[in-house]
Amino acid sequence: MENESKTSTERLVLNLKDITPGDIAADSHVGLVREGNEDSFGYYTSPGHSKTFAIVADGIGGHQSGDLASNLCVRILLSDWRSFSRNSQLDKNNCSKFLMDTLVKANTIIYDLNVAYNIACPMGTTAMCGIFLSDWLITAHAGDSRCYRIRNGQITRLTHDHSIVGELIRRKVISEAEAFNHPFSHVISKSVGPILNLQPELNVFERIIGDRYVLCSDGLTNHVPDAEILKLVFDSYDPAQAVRKLINAALRGGGEDNVTAICVFA
Repeated sequence: MENESKTSTERLVLNLKDITPGDIAADSHVGLVREGNEDSFGYYTSPGHSKTFAIVADGIGGHQSGDLASNLCVRILLSDWRSFSRNSQLDKNNCSKFLMDTLVKANTIIYDLNVAYNIACPMGTTAMCGIFLSDWLITAHAGDSRCYRIRNGQITRLTHDHSIVGELIRRKVISEAEAFNHPFSHVISKSVGPILNLQPELNVFERIIGDRYVLCSDGLTNHVPDAEILKLVFDSYDPAQAVRKLINAALRGGGEDNVTAICVFA
């Protein structure tokens, strides 16, 4: 705790924390059932590590070229972020606009490929993006890949699943427990690529010292409940250990899908 005699400005500065290379880690595993991995991920720390961008993308299962869609989405976002972060003022308003515009751009590129090659079952991908500024987290997502925050020993799901069961849960038609066995549990209602008009969901959250974040595909959340994610991340001494624990837990739970996780310790 800061000395109360310090000015409010000094306290504010002491509460800001930039991400350094050891504060973020990520990995992906094909799982124990599927032959290929349709998940993709990436992150980029700007020079001086003052700003960080991270993305998890999960190619739509059962569709043609889901791995291509997720990989292309990640590459587009990462490439544009590198240019944007070097040449723009990085405040929450500019970063929010960047996320919305660039996800829409990725959606248009993938959609145009679907049209050009007349793909009967259009390829697409979820996308869970986060920009970590000194005191803000800006997220944009489409689909059921998620972002969690662990703070003061509690876990908060910062995103809503864009899926049929997610909507049924929000309307209190079914419970979280019933969602796991629902016949439409894997049907998402929003993704990048299959249709021309995409409206990602955008949110802005305050970051504080001690926060820990998880961005992940549903290969993790289908097998590891929120309470276990909390324990595994809270008990980890760094993001790399947290990622290993999360992926191993998903594999122990059955590993029926590809699993990807990015952990950021603030």
